[in-house]
Amino acid sequence: MKFKGKIIISDIDGTYTGSADGVRKNNEAIEYFKSEGGLFTFATGRVEYSVKSVVPDFFELTNAPAVMSNGSYLYDVKTDTRINEICVDASYALPFLKGLKDEMPDIGIRINRGKGYMTPEINPAAYKDLKNYISNVKTYDFDDMPTDGWNKIVLVGSREQVTAASEYVRENGGYEKFAVSFSCPTLLELLDPAATKGNQVRYMKKMLGDYTTYCCGDFENDEDMLKKADFAVVPSSGMDKIVAIADIVTCHCMDGTIAYLVDMLDKEKDSPSAS
Repeated sequence: MKFKGKIIISDIDGTYTGSADGVRKNNEAIEYFKSEGGLFTFATGRVEYSVKSVVPDFFELTNAPAVMSNGSYLYDVKTDTRINEICVDASYALPFLKGLKDEMPDIGIRINRGKGYMTPEINPAAYKDLKNYISNVKTYDFDDMPTDGWNKIVLVGSREQVTAASEYVRENGGYEKFAVSFSCPTLLELLDPAATKGNQVRYMKKMLGDYTTYCCGDFENDEDMLKKADFAVVPSSGMDKIVAIADIVTCHCMDGTIAYLVDMLDKEKDSPSAS
């Protein structure tokens, strides 16, 4: 079994996805990798009840727990259970969000909780973000919001609005109270400081045993995971600062990031050992 003891953990957007042909190549490579003893899974900002809209074969492709909601929990596909769930402290987050909303009334706020979403207001920014999942959205005044089970908070708007929101978070101590990262230029995510993709990868590695981790990502919210991986794998199309920390730089994501990695591992007589 060529790939026994190895696990590939891949971001979705801009890493696994790209072009239809790239995804096809990735899927074929993943099946080959698994057939030779390897484990494959995803690390994504998405959640298990919406991820199939982007990766229709998500449940068939994975044979290890997936990192979901940018690191707030692991998801076991086989048993439909969450593992090591780490939630935001709402006692701090609620007044913080109230202050943010007072300063920036047009910003959209999405809170992932359980099997759905909460928001204080479905304004244009929030609607654009939530329109495909509107049946799973509940609107609450801040004072009436349930305070348990907050997986993450997402600030939504234009690039300019979200950049300004990031500055508000920084200036008001949010970078000390939350794990903060952009998942794309128009989404800023706030999680518990321990809830990162990288921390969940380390937890999964302890849970699974002696596996070498090849973590694949392209954007700012992948940085912690890449730094904590045995091998950081980044498509050449990734952010410059993310490419700079890579141990392995693959082809452009449009051409099949995972296929490139599996082919590289397949051709090695002796797979590299982590330093």
